[in-house]
Amino acid sequence: MQIVLFLVSILAAIGIWSWRIRMAREGAQEAAKLAQTALNMPRKLAFRYKAGKGGLSLIQDPREAAAIMMMEVARARGGPLTENQTAIMDREIMQHFEFTQEEADELTAHAAWVTNSAPTPGETMRKLSQLIVASSVLGPKEIIDLDDMLVTISEAEGLPTRDQLKLLQVYRDNAGLLS
Repeated sequence: MQIVLFLVSILAAIGIWSWRIRMAREGAQEAAKLAQTALNMPRKLAFRYKAGKGGLSLIQDPREAAAIMMMEVARARGGPLTENQTAIMDREIMQHFEFTQEEADELTAHAAWVTNSAPTPGETMRKLSQLIVASSVLGPKEIIDLDDMLVTISEAEGLPTRDQLKLLQVYRDNAGLLS
């Protein structure tokens, strides 16, 4: 009987120690999760900060800004973007930015995506015009070239509409160009 009691005691002790080891392992895993969460917090907060910004405030490349401005001018005509407008936009991007056809297509698609969630066209043009004018890598020639690009896009389907002319004027006012 003492042997049975001894074996039961040993089995009970093994069961208690295995339960304690399992609980300690789970506690260590929880501590590791908390530590990982703490390590990821700066990245997570930075992402939330960037995600909280509007799409336009994340744009820093003047070429991206110019493509979005061209897209706004094209869409100001009313109706969907035409193949001719897209082709002219791609041609202007390839000519002035020295992009390949594939890169121009990607930039045009990106510009279309950004303008879908952008504020009003006038506000978009104002903000992006300020970015273009404040850019340290662009000189007067590039600012005038962008005006020519915007005019070319506005004339893709004939004479520019009143809305397109308003957007061109927003850019010219911010760039200090005469009409």
